[in-house]
Amino acid sequence: MKNLKSIATIALIVSVLNFTYAQHNHGNMKMNKDNHTMMDHSDNMVKLNDKNLTMAYTHYTMINKALVDANSEKVQKASKMLVGNLKKYGKAEEALKAAMEMASKSNVMEQRIEFGKLTTAFEPFLKDNVVKGEIYKTFCPMANSGEGSYWFSNSSNIVNPYMDKAMVSCGSVKDTFKSM
Repeated sequence: MKNLKSIATIALIVSVLNFTYAQHNHGNMKMNKDNHTMMDHSDNMVKLNDKNLTMAYTHYTMINKALVDANSEKVQKASKMLVGNLKKYGKAEEALKAAMEMASKSNVMEQRIEFGKLTTAFEPFLKDNVVKGEIYKTFCPMANSGEGSYWFSNSSNIVNPYMDKAMVSCGSVKDTFKSM
């Protein structure tokens, strides 16, 4: 009987601790309804000098996130949206070509290769066009079978779109683009 009371007491304590720990304020969080990840756009919002370019960069960051999650379907969807924005922008033939290739592929490894090409093609449109926020040019030396590859991010925290979850922090910031 004593063991049963002890077990019941421990269970009650654990339940109370779990309930107390689980109580936190969701009111200050901005959530993405698709995957319920926290997104605080106010801290790292980037605006470029052209609204179509700003939207294109937003879609680029969506592709980046989908690659981090290794979600090829989301990569395809975001790539298709990027294609639409790049067509409106009208000055980014190589980036448009890479985005179309990414949209046509369903294998995340192939998409990551195209993402490297997209990043290279995208750089001239970002470098001197930031009017709000900062864009971090980040490098992974292990991407593309050790050749290395770049990506852009709104944060200096390393979240690598080229590597699986075990290597998500591989890389380093090489440059920062911001308004003058």
